[in-house]
Amino acid sequence: MTQKALKLVFILLCLGVLNGSHAVAQEAAPALSASFDDLCAVDQQHPPKLWKISGKLDPALWRSRIVCDLSSPSRPILHITVHPGDAPDQSVGDAPVERVEIHIRKEVIKFDRPTWYHFAFRLEAPWQGLGNRTVIHQVKQNIPTEETKPLGICQSANPLFKIEAIPTETGADFVAKVRGTDDCNTGRSKIICGPWHLNVGDWNDVNVMLKPSLQEGASSLQVYLNGRACDISYTGRLGYLDHGMRDQDGHPFIDVQPRFGIYRDSLPDVAQSIDFADIRFWSTDPSNDPAWSKLAISVK
Repeated sequence: MTQKALKLVFILLCLGVLNGSHAVAQEAAPALSASFDDLCAVDQQHPPKLWKISGKLDPALWRSRIVCDLSSPSRPILHITVHPGDAPDQSVGDAPVERVEIHIRKEVIKFDRPTWYHFAFRLEAPWQGLGNRTVIHQVKQNIPTEETKPLGICQSANPLFKIEAIPTETGADFVAKVRGTDDCNTGRSKIICGPWHLNVGDWNDVNVMLKPSLQEGASSLQVYLNGRACDISYTGRLGYLDHGMRDQDGHPFIDVQPRFGIYRDSLPDVAQSIDFADIRFWSTDPSNDPAWSKLAISVK
């Protein structure tokens, strides 16, 4: 073999080692399992450390609204119920709302960085409120209170990504929406999934790859419901370029990390319940992890 050929073989071997090391590094990144442990024993004296609970929800109601089912140790289930008047709120120009939600304290979603995550949910019968806006999952960059009406010029912030389970006569409709704008008073939410039918009482798996960006064309969002891909892989702006929340150094950040629960337009005399399980997050492509349900997604 000539000296030139030997050099070529050596280079190829080095590249193979480097690529192999990279693959090992990718596979080595573990999933963050969003444990429900501290929610199972939550009360006013022992607030959860991993999760935040809706700020306006009376702590005396925590134990009745957020309940753990540990009958299967390998798959803990979180049961969330909203009653009329729970954590009531109303922004200027908007309808009154109520909510019971949890959101993870750890900053798992960041601008211009991809995150993969999975969760399972089950709507409990009766899922009432025909056509009522009912959000079961959201990620949001808020607008500071002093910049929203009536103190400021902006309307209240909308989620940059959310999933709704809108009650229908035969169950519910799964709808995924996004929103991003360079002006806090312009832009509209865009549907990227659905409406897709959901059977009340059945478990559903959701897989998300989310890389939000405030730059037009730089985001990446892919959503799967029970293995079915959304029709649109969104690449537009996500969040608020002008008045969105900033950190102490002035950098935009996502202050509302993934939320799970029920956020709805007020419904007198109607309680709703939902179950969640198997919430996990990955910072690298988890296509080789069985918990990702064997869905390989790559970021370009």
